[in-house]
Amino acid sequence: MKYYVKTEANDRGDHVVHREDCQFLPNEDGRKALGDAAKCETAIGRAKDEFDSVKGCQTCCPDCA
Repeated sequence: MKYYVKTEANDRGDHVVHREDCQFLPNEDGRKALGDAAKCETAIGRAKDEFDSVKGCQTCCPDCA
């Protein structure tokens, strides 16, 4: 599964990670590709390389939310 992180932080200052099939996936200009991963934890780790506060989408990545 491909994962993406929203480049703009939400109201709480978090950058949210989404799966490629998420209904809330940001537009291409508002996200950064994190590549393929078997679990959301892997994608979260990659996103934390660039952003301080990261969490998973409650819809597509509830295990990491």
